[in-house]
Amino acid sequence: MSVAGTIFSWSLYTRPLVAFFGWSSVEVALVFSLVIVFFAVGAVAGGFAHDRFGPRGVAVAGAVMWGAGSLLAGLGLARFGLWWLYLTYGAIGGIGCGMIYVVPGATITKWFPEERGLANGVILAGYGLGSVGFNLIVGSLRSFRSVADRADAMVTGHATAFASPADVAVIAHVFTWSGVVFLAIGVASALLIHAPPAGFSVAKAASKLAMECDFTPEEMLRTRAFYMMWTVIFVNATCGLALFSNAVPIYAKVSGLTAAAATIVFGGLSAANGVGRFLWAWLSDFIGRPASLALCFALQAVAFFFMARMQGGVWVPVVFVVAMLCFGGIFGIAPAVMADLFGTRYLGEDYSFIITAAAVAGILGPLTAARYEETTGSVTAWLAPAAALLFATAAVPLLARRASR
Repeated sequence: MSVAGTIFSWSLYTRPLVAFFGWSSVEVALVFSLVIVFFAVGAVAGGFAHDRFGPRGVAVAGAVMWGAGSLLAGLGLARFGLWWLYLTYGAIGGIGCGMIYVVPGATITKWFPEERGLANGVILAGYGLGSVGFNLIVGSLRSFRSVADRADAMVTGHATAFASPADVAVIAHVFTWSGVVFLAIGVASALLIHAPPAGFSVAKAASKLAMECDFTPEEMLRTRAFYMMWTVIFVNATCGLALFSNAVPIYAKVSGLTAAAATIVFGGLSAANGVGRFLWAWLSDFIGRPASLALCFALQAVAFFFMARMQGGVWVPVVFVVAMLCFGGIFGIAPAVMADLFGTRYLGEDYSFIITAAAVAGILGPLTAARYEETTGSVTAWLAPAAALLFATAAVPLLARRASR
């Protein structure tokens, strides 16, 4: 999961790609949007394959595609340009990342039916924390820090900045070597995954499981609860992915740090994305899934509201941490909610349909944020409208109820 979680490190590349290749913010944001779109494709395909063939093969295939996408992106970046990034990192890598993501949640929920929130929180924390190590490692490279600062100077209009083939090579090498690492660690980890044996049960959860109804995807799609959960994921992903797609430039502007310093600081703060998946999923076992989701939306709205108005100060990292805790928390709770509402027998397939919300959000969120930047000249102009949308959505999970036959 940590290997797939490096998807949230995309903002490391945005300014260098805009500066060194002359691409627009929208063109670069489209790479990340395509990753999320194909992430949903991989999640749906992986969910169906998981329920029919088991988790291990799906996870291995996903790790191979995610690693190959990054590796190929780096090898062909300088020669083929933007369309090559769309094909490799966006399409190939996105499908692989989606396949990786859907398997552990569906598998772990079957292993631990008595504490679904906590079990999913532990697993999904790894996904959220994947970007932390990656950001810190890449941000600690002297060559990358130099490139990041030079790219930021070019985008902000400093006349002394310039690009060279060596700058492009640094970015390409990050793609290439990260792909190699993803392949090695991802495949080795995927080989360890396996589903519980037939007839597996836990005495503590026996009465709860006996009361559940297992909904096929066709039955689930006829319920109101599914569309409410789809809306919950869509709004959270739209706002959260818009933030992550330009997280480093946004943090640099709000905090007043240089691009290189913002890369390192935000890399550490992004641990909140993983911690939030564990913390909120664990809390949901005690205070309930709907209440947990509603609190996540309300707190995230407050964080976005203040983020849009801050210019330095000690509270900057605090609001970023709150936003990422809640963004990750909603995704951490989601698999347990789906199991509560629709059962576990078809969970791989059912949950994959919820991920399609992230596909739509992956297009709308980053591209809308990029369009705001191009029209207003500010990377934070979209935060206030996003805060209003998040606050309005807080009521939706409170209305979702398990459907009857």
